[in-house]
Amino acid sequence: MSEPAPAPQTPNLIEPDSGSWWYLLHTKLYRYRALFRKYWWVVLFSTCAGLAYSSWKVANQQVVYVSQALMMVSGKVNLQEAGVFAEETGTFMNTQREMMQDETLRQRSEAKVRALFPDVPITGAALAVVQKPGTSIFNLTATGSDERYPQKFLDALMQEYIATRREFRSQKTEDVGVSIEDAITRVRGELSKAQEKSIAFQRLNNMGFLEAEGNSAGTYLSGLNTQLAELKKEAQLLEMFDLEKKMLRDEGLRLKDGGGEETTTDGDPRSSRAGSSDIEFIRLQQQIQLLKSERASYEKDLRPEHPIMSELNMQIARLQELGEAYRKQSQKELEIRRATIVLEIQNLEVTIKEWEKKALDLSQRLAEYRSIQVEIESKRSQLESLSKSKGNIEINQNVDQEILSIRQKASPPQAIKPGVSKTITSGLLLGLLAGVLFLVLMDQMDDRVASFTEFQSHFSQRVLAQIPGVAGKSRHNEDLMPLVPHDERHTFVEAFRSLRSSIIFMPVQGKAPKTLLVTSAVPNEGKSTVTINLAITLALSGAKVLLVDGDMRRGEIHLALGCHNNSGLGDVLHERKSLDEVVQTTSIQGLCLLARGNAVSNPGELFLGAPADRLLKEMYEKYDYILFDSSPVMAADDTTSLAPKMDATIIVFRFTNSSARTSRKAIYMLQERQTNVVGIVCNDVSEAMQEYYYYSYPEYYSKQDKVEGRS
Repeated sequence: MSEPAPAPQTPNLIEPDSGSWWYLLHTKLYRYRALFRKYWWVVLFSTCAGLAYSSWKVANQQVVYVSQALMMVSGKVNLQEAGVFAEETGTFMNTQREMMQDETLRQRSEAKVRALFPDVPITGAALAVVQKPGTSIFNLTATGSDERYPQKFLDALMQEYIATRREFRSQKTEDVGVSIEDAITRVRGELSKAQEKSIAFQRLNNMGFLEAEGNSAGTYLSGLNTQLAELKKEAQLLEMFDLEKKMLRDEGLRLKDGGGEETTTDGDPRSSRAGSSDIEFIRLQQQIQLLKSERASYEKDLRPEHPIMSELNMQIARLQELGEAYRKQSQKELEIRRATIVLEIQNLEVTIKEWEKKALDLSQRLAEYRSIQVEIESKRSQLESLSKSKGNIEINQNVDQEILSIRQKASPPQAIKPGVSKTITSGLLLGLLAGVLFLVLMDQMDDRVASFTEFQSHFSQRVLAQIPGVAGKSRHNEDLMPLVPHDERHTFVEAFRSLRSSIIFMPVQGKAPKTLLVTSAVPNEGKSTVTINLAITLALSGAKVLLVDGDMRRGEIHLALGCHNNSGLGDVLHERKSLDEVVQTTSIQGLCLLARGNAVSNPGELFLGAPADRLLKEMYEKYDYILFDSSPVMAADDTTSLAPKMDATIIVFRFTNSSARTSRKAIYMLQERQTNVVGIVCNDVSEAMQEYYYYSYPEYYSKQDKVEGRS
């Protein structure tokens, strides 16, 4: 027999995003669902216990008496000019509720009950005041231990509340009237003081002269500023132009008809400021230019020494000397004009400052007078408004503007046990919470696996396949019907086909494994169902398969395949019969069965003997695959004695049922005995889990069946 080497872990499933919150929540809920299915009776017991406790508490609770009444409350002192004394609706209703629950009002109500009903004991009552939504109606509820007191107290309370409200309204109206009268007295005094201040101001100031002087001062000050601006402009021009440019400019200012009024280049008339020296200088310049032109015309024909040329040069030199004298005189006149303008500017600035001070003083006195007049008008307006408000109060003083009425008197007391529904609900919730906490505790202590992510955290072995649970059947797959050709359980069939492919194409060194042992850690993990259906799937692929019931204590594979158990594996190992005598054919072509036969007490010793080796060798030569269904590893030593002689061993692990710790211990025990554990089959996997990839496509199989005529 070949010894296949263990293959690396290559799970044949699509791993989900185990870090997503939705996946983690889905996995956790699935795990808790499995815990609830197992421990539902604990949750039910704790809930019933909480309900029983709350019921006992209610049964022993003291009886109280409740009386109810209705009261309508709205309105307030309505002053058209004194709206400041009114409250907003929300604040008003909250205030009334607090007033009804006020301790002073309670004491007055108790005193009234004591006076009117001396025989009724004052036992005290709890008061609840609730405003009906969207209305001005209050629902009053009184609760007490005496049968008569709540009703009497509630009637007295409503009557005392109405009396208190009317007293308050009357007092409030009087207080408002007194406040307005005080305000009128104060405003009258302030008005008198303002009028006296105005008279005193007019005695010190002639208002007619003051207003006229203020207007004239402003006009005169404006003219001075205009004159100052013109002088500053002329001073700037004198600084900008030299003597020749100034004289040329002044000459251009003259009228074309000569003499009289002169005009500037920009058309502004002004008195002549050009001196006689300036005019003579300009004329000399013109004569010099004429002589120079005449000399230039003679230069073409005459020599410089010619008498005419000499005469012209002498005339030009004489005129230039005369022009220089006029230029100096004009320069002196220009400097004198500059000094004169500077003095004029200084005098104007001093005058302007004096008039500005005078105008400011006049303006301040006028502003003070106007302020006094505005104050007088304001006080008169306030006095008129307050007088009108006082008249309205006097008119409305005796008018009842509030709506205070008892809509329903206090009802006869009803005996109740308060908080029954709350107590029952609290007990129910506490019991349910205790059950949930128990599930949480079991979740922390339970190492059963509900998802592939959890499985990976416990095991490093290769996952050969995921076998789904079948809806509508027992939760244990041992009770499921074996596979048949054209089976309608599509996802169930595909899972075993995936397991078959994992076996056939297992990456091993040497020959592929032929003898396979299927086991589990403890009973009820579905190993027998997995073994039977794997054998059927291999046989349907055309292989010659021998299915051996290796659980010689409790094996019942023959029942699932409709065969007998008259003789079997035990008879062969005891050498009472040969292999061919005990092998049975099944309804599945290519599948043969070797039942367990009569039960034996020492199967482990039989597996270790020489007859077992000879039997395995004989099987190895006659069949393509030999599948052994063995007893659970932790139940007996049978499997650990047989597994080392197999080419490969497969462990079955049931989700939400198998203990990870126990399964790891079983694998460790097998590996310690040199067993070739090639992988794990995850059984009873929920199709609702995201890891399972066949569940999403059932319509694919149904369409295919219709095409083939197998609807």
